[in-house]
Amino acid sequence: MVFEDDCNSHEAADITIKLDLTERVAVKAGEAGRLDIKHLAEIQHMPAYADEFWKLYDGNTLLAEWRTPEATP
Repeated sequence: MVFEDDCNSHEAADITIKLDLTERVAVKAGEAGRLDIKHLAEIQHMPAYADEFWKLYDGNTLLAEWRTPEATP
């Protein structure tokens, strides 16, 4: 990431922010040499959970219980 600023006066400034971004795109050869382009959803990585099964209590009252989802690589 690059951040640049240029103070033009006491009331104005030019600010530049440069970010290296990526985008998932699948490109396949289509009919008659055409390229078919499909924009893919971004991968949503799940964090590793400490336990596979969870329970939520309010004092001695069980409010909820659930299994954690499988982590994605």
